[in-house]
Amino acid sequence: MLSKAEFVSQFTYELKRDYLCHNAWYAKYVRDWTKEDILTVLINAAYKLYCATATNALELTILGGTEIRTDSALVRGFGVTAANGIQDATTRKIVLDELVRRDVANKSQFINDANPAIRPQKYNRITKIGSILSEKHWSPILNDTLIIGATTAGQQFKLALTAEEQVDWHHTNGRKVNRVAVLRANFDKNECKNAWKAFFRSNIQMFFRDGTPRVFARELIGLCAFGYQPDFSWHELGFRRTKAGKKITPTFRKYLSALVDAKFQDNDREEILKTLGTFLFGDNKALTITSSNKPKVVVTA
Repeated sequence: MLSKAEFVSQFTYELKRDYLCHNAWYAKYVRDWTKEDILTVLINAAYKLYCATATNALELTILGGTEIRTDSALVRGFGVTAANGIQDATTRKIVLDELVRRDVANKSQFINDANPAIRPQKYNRITKIGSILSEKHWSPILNDTLIIGATTAGQQFKLALTAEEQVDWHHTNGRKVNRVAVLRANFDKNECKNAWKAFFRSNIQMFFRDGTPRVFARELIGLCAFGYQPDFSWHELGFRRTKAGKKITPTFRKYLSALVDAKFQDNDREEILKTLGTFLFGDNKALTITSSNKPKVVVTA
């Protein structure tokens, strides 16, 4: 892992100009983010996340749309990073309610314990060691740090679908999620892989919104650069590090180079979809939208 001095030095002397140049859109959220004092806050926040993510207790990072941060079941099950505090008020309420619920349960469990000294002070924390990104001072620097920290630790990644995406997946493939289908999938991986290909084609808004590439697309490009591969199943889509990937040291420079190669900063839809299609399905035309596979209109926040 990088020390704080090494982390800050990278941005100060090597990366700052590229991030400012490639992410001018971020000024819409933090107008003065190019000022040194504000940029310093963002870089320090990113380092806190780097440390928290690289030591994630579940050794798992959850990817998906912004809606997953406010999904009660996901937050309660996987927790949030919150190295710099929780980003959303809704997420904060879910976490606080869950902490109260767990505290009551723990007190009830140990209510008759004769030795108060051994009673647990905190059980099952769901902040600072969680798997879902929810951070104050969010920035593209911080989001890339999520991937850098998790891949440095060799963690697994899982995709969490939003409510609308879950409906679409179960409508098309729900009947296949049973024991017979799972056993058959062990012999016919292509059937499941093709199901995910069709799903992404019909939900291309997972990668783009209003003509702009989304964070999920950016994250997948990072996983590709650091030697990960997708694991398809009827139950989930995960990403794990390959043997070759274990020899790759994740760095911000490699991440930025991969984004440039995919023309991410240019919002080049065709090139980005080619990169994602190659990574996910080994086919740069896998996500190409033609007249025969135009996506359904799915409203997302």
